[in-house]
Parts: sequence; structure tokens; C-alpha cells
Amino acid sequence: MPISELTTLGLILLCGALGGCVTAGARSGDGIDRAVPGEPTFMQQTYMPMDKRCRQVKRPTAVLTQKPQHGSVRMLTRKATAVYGPGAYQHCDGKVGKALAFEYTSAPDYRGRDSFQVRVRYSDGEIRHGRYEVEVR
Repeated sequence: MPISELTTLGLILLCGALGGCVTAGARSGDGIDRAVPGEPTFMQQTYMPMDKRCRQVKRPTAVLTQKPQHGSVRMLTRKATAVYGPGAYQHCDGKVGKALAFEYTSAPDYRGRDSFQVRVRYSDGEIRHGRYEVEVR
């Protein structure tokens, strides 16, 4: 399913504001990650900050602030490719590094929508909040 231009612009702006994001996995144009019942699935939005020379800085930490109702979430380190888009870090697009990633697993018999929320803390003290929407089918 193609990602709309508005969604793409929104992701680019979000990535620039975070100082680092990456993309991977199945995500629809409406910003909802797709998962198979009972199978671990990495969420597309991850966090990977870099400095202006495209060197990776300390990976942020996170806490789960709202658990999913129909599954579980693990926070892991995952190799990913940076996607910044227009802005001060655009020259870092395509750089590979270790990112903070979220892996969602639904209950084996569950199908439908689920969500969870996280609070991400960067090494400089900045805090960001993220919400993940998942469609399990």
C-alpha cells in the first residue's frame, strides 16, 4: 500500500525534530504498523540520534507509559538506516547505526487494533513521547 505524500512529509518532519529516526517494516499510509498474530514485529519508528558529522551518539532509553491491551512490547537495539529528510541532518540519510527499536507481539489468537505509548529520553535530557498503532491480522 503506498504511503501518501502528507504522511511522508509528516515522518520526515518528525525525524528531523527527533535528531534521528529510521524506517523498516510494514506500515500503511495511515501510520499504522502491521503485525501477524503471535509473531514478534518490529515497529517502523525507531530512535537513532547522530551528531552533525553523522556519528552515532548514545542511544536513547525508553519506558513503556501505556502497555498494549492485547500483547507485549520489548525495547531492543536494532541495526537500522537513518532517514532524516530535509534539514540540518539530511546529509546523514542512509547512514547505518544502532537504533532503539520496539518489538510488538500480540496474543496468538488476537486480531484487531492495539496500541502502546513510550517515553524516550535522549542523553542530553530531551524527552519525547511516542504512540504506536498496530493492526494485527
